Amino acid sequence: MPDKEIHIIDWILKKTEDKQQRDKINARKRARRFENKKWSVDNNIFFCESCRTCWSNVTKYIDGSKWKKYPKGFIPSIGKKRKECPHCE
Repeated sequence: MPDKEIHIIDWILKKTEDKQQRDKINARKRARRFENKKWSVDNNIFFCESCRTCWSNVTKYIDGSKWKKYPKGFIPSIGKKRKECPHCE
C-alpha cells in the first residue's frame, strides 16, 4: 500500500467525526428554537373554575371553533390564569 493513500478506517473516522460535530451543533440550534416556546404556549392556556378544565384559544386553521377544551387531568391547572371558558360564559 503506497504511503500517499489514507487507510479506509482513518478515512471513515475522519468523515464521521466531522458529521457528528455538525449534527451536534445543528441539534443545539434546533433545541434553542423551541426553548421559549413552552412559555408562549403556557400563557395561552387558561383554567375554567366552573367546569374545572383547561382551555385555550387556537387559530382557526387548527380548530374551527377558535378555542379548545382539554380533558380533565390532561393539563395541570397549577399556575394557569383563571378565566371562564366560552362554553361556560
